[in-house]
Amino acid sequence: MLLDMAAMMPDYDQEAVVSFTKFVEQLPAVLNQVTQGISEFKPTPSENCDCFKKSYNVKHTLLVKFNFDPIDETDLLEETLNPRVESLGGTLEKVLLTGNHVTPCIQEPRWQVGYAYTPADAIAQTLKNLSLNDTRVLSRTICNWFRRLEE
Repeated sequence: MLLDMAAMMPDYDQEAVVSFTKFVEQLPAVLNQVTQGISEFKPTPSENCDCFKKSYNVKHTLLVKFNFDPIDETDLLEETLNPRVESLGGTLEKVLLTGNHVTPCIQEPRWQVGYAYTPADAIAQTLKNLSLNDTRVLSRTICNWFRRLEE
């Protein structure tokens, strides 16, 4: 019903509707897995670690850890990858940033300023900037890391 309503709006964002549709279509399967007690990914984190110990071949690696991520395993990943990266003569860098598990997924909210700039536009712009701050820091961190590799 929400998707039908969005399609009726004159300036709706079709790309956002398609993305939202895919998200909604996945919900029943995810909720079913949660109710069955499935909480692990396949392969499991320990299976991934075993694979990384044997076959990780990336010479330069950046790990990003967020300060509000209760399911973060960056420290374990660093411990697992470091010997392998060192054996390749590479570098492994870990950074701690403000954010959480979904920070890399946050998208810029679309807000079309009206004909006249109103207080609602000012509030929306402020909220938009606040919501994107951590994502922008992440983006700059990654870009700067790549630039250092080019030097």
